[in-house]
Amino acid sequence: MDYDHLIVASSVMSPNSAGSLGEAILVDKGKIAAIGHPSDFVTAKVRKRTDLTPFHLYPGFVESHAHLWLMGHLGRQIDCGPPDNVRVQDILERIARRTREVPRGSWILGHHWDDTSLAEGRPPTLDELTQVAPHHPVYLLHNSAHLAVANQAALDRARITAQSVIPGIMRDAHGRLTGELHEWEALEAVSRHIPRPSADQMAEDITLAVNQCLEQGVTSATDAALGLGDPDSIQAIWHAYQAHRLAKRPFVRTQCYVRVLGPNTFIPADPPTPFLSVAGIKLFSDGSIQGHTALLSHPYHDRPETRGVAVSELDSLVETIGLYQSRGWQIAIHANGDEAIDTVIQAYDIAFGGNFSPRRHRIEHAQMATKGQLEHMLHLGILPNFFIGHVYHWGDRHRDLFLGPERSRNLNPLRTAGQLGLIYGLHSDAPVTPLNPLHSLKTAITRLTRSGQVLGPGQIIPLKEAWQGYTSHAAYLGFREHQVGDLAPGLYADFIALSENPLSQGPEALESTRVIKTFLDGEEVFTQ
Repeated sequence: MDYDHLIVASSVMSPNSAGSLGEAILVDKGKIAAIGHPSDFVTAKVRKRTDLTPFHLYPGFVESHAHLWLMGHLGRQIDCGPPDNVRVQDILERIARRTREVPRGSWILGHHWDDTSLAEGRPPTLDELTQVAPHHPVYLLHNSAHLAVANQAALDRARITAQSVIPGIMRDAHGRLTGELHEWEALEAVSRHIPRPSADQMAEDITLAVNQCLEQGVTSATDAALGLGDPDSIQAIWHAYQAHRLAKRPFVRTQCYVRVLGPNTFIPADPPTPFLSVAGIKLFSDGSIQGHTALLSHPYHDRPETRGVAVSELDSLVETIGLYQSRGWQIAIHANGDEAIDTVIQAYDIAFGGNFSPRRHRIEHAQMATKGQLEHMLHLGILPNFFIGHVYHWGDRHRDLFLGPERSRNLNPLRTAGQLGLIYGLHSDAPVTPLNPLHSLKTAITRLTRSGQVLGPGQIIPLKEAWQGYTSHAAYLGFREHQVGDLAPGLYADFIALSENPLSQGPEALESTRVIKTFLDGEEVFTQ
């Protein structure tokens, strides 16, 4: 029998194995045919042989919650985040420059502003944005993607006035619009008026996102809310994904969850392929901790007047879960705050009739889950998908501003979940935080914040468990454990060559580890 490819390296590693699986992978028809020692395959007829010593082969990373099209799309917009923007004026100057670069009346878009990292401790105001761009509608998305600010021209395009009755359209003490928009109803009241990119632009955006994935060793990814920000875009983005794959450009195995707003939401019905499928639906229960819109059981540490926002009520969640579960869909629900998590668990419990569900329904982010809530999730078969990057990117501010020392200590309770026997995933929520699985693994095993302090040492986990959260366990969340997330005969030959061998050398090797090459179907698709 002829085989397609034999790849030899210093070692072949799996987080589900006690040691090295060998030094060679035999590939045929895009899947792993065998793993062993080079001497095992001396007589094998192989069309292609590749020697990757001194590198180490690991399963490709599985990014279980990102927004692929947005990853590429935001690259076209003004970056309003740190470290280049330390004052509101820095953002305003970037917008002013853009007004001189684009035609009058065209939209100016930006992303990643963070009020808590700006010297003024606030976003640009409606008046400031209107003054620098009086003839251009301006829409700037917060780094959580749950808030935005807009100028007067943008509000005029959306026909929003002080009399508009739309939740999340913020006003000052005198009832005047501030330009701030909180959560999806308010965001989409404006964003639906932004012209949708052309099919060619969408294809370029997806190419940018795919390239980011492959550079970081991500071979499988989840678009966790198809239609996010523009519910009418679901079909267009889905077609862009299809066109990208049909054009035989490099891709990653992409699994989509469709954001539903009602029983008639468009859900693509095209037959799944090994590279593109719809896994289920996405719902929201609250907002973001750093935007003060995640729903907490007790007030925010720095804003005692608020506990956040309930995006969906219990009855609505129960009804939607029941509807889409009856249609056979897996359900993933966004919940950051402990009160929101409690509501989501209650909704699942009611919809399941208090019984265990084999559908692997999910809670996305689950950042403030308590031990009792995790135990309830285990009983019902609900899987948490933790947003571990928050510990590094916002950990200092969670401790000092949003949550205080006590609550922030158990943010993303990985050790508690693992001790209970829950299977969980880790994710970046890119582009909310940069796509970088190796950095996410470091955060999970150190709990280091941006300032270098340890946030909640009691939730530190072993490297092997963290690696499972970004490979085999992440695949399990999407019913893909028999396809990706590990290295074994019969699985897709999706793997990466790393410069170091952290699972063998120890966690300290993670610091210097780099992705050297990425393989899909046994073929090289990225090299450093």
